[in-house]
Amino acid sequence: MSETLPRLALRILSAFLSLAVLIQFFIAGMAAMKNPEWWTYHSSWIGIFQWLAVPLPILAFLGGRPRYWRTAFATIPMIQVALQYVLAHRALEGRLTIGIGLHAVNGALLLIVATFLAIGCADRKMYRRDGSHDSRQGRGP
Repeated sequence: MSETLPRLALRILSAFLSLAVLIQFFIAGMAAMKNPEWWTYHSSWIGIFQWLAVPLPILAFLGGRPRYWRTAFATIPMIQVALQYVLAHRALEGRLTIGIGLHAVNGALLLIVATFLAIGCADRKMYRRDGSHDSRQGRGP
């Protein structure tokens, strides 16, 4: 299998995840500021787009070198989605009073990570200060 196809799929799915998170921000804003009935859309929308995070580590691994860095970075959105559930539910139960605030911050970080994956930041070559290629990334001498 070519390394190009999984990398392209990783970028496309990451871009869709970024867009989905932006839509989720919009829905949360509408619920908080205009109409609380929008919270049902907020809860439903995550059930749809959370699955975009599942194939990201697999595609990152299949994308070739630097495999381990990219796979680790692509695993972060899965962890963040799980953390979103923990933060929201603990806050709603009253066991973690700052949970909703952390839920919003983690959502913003999820947007940043997904955007970095979409623009290919995990594919960047690592260079030493002297300009030579860093062979620890699996390429070079």
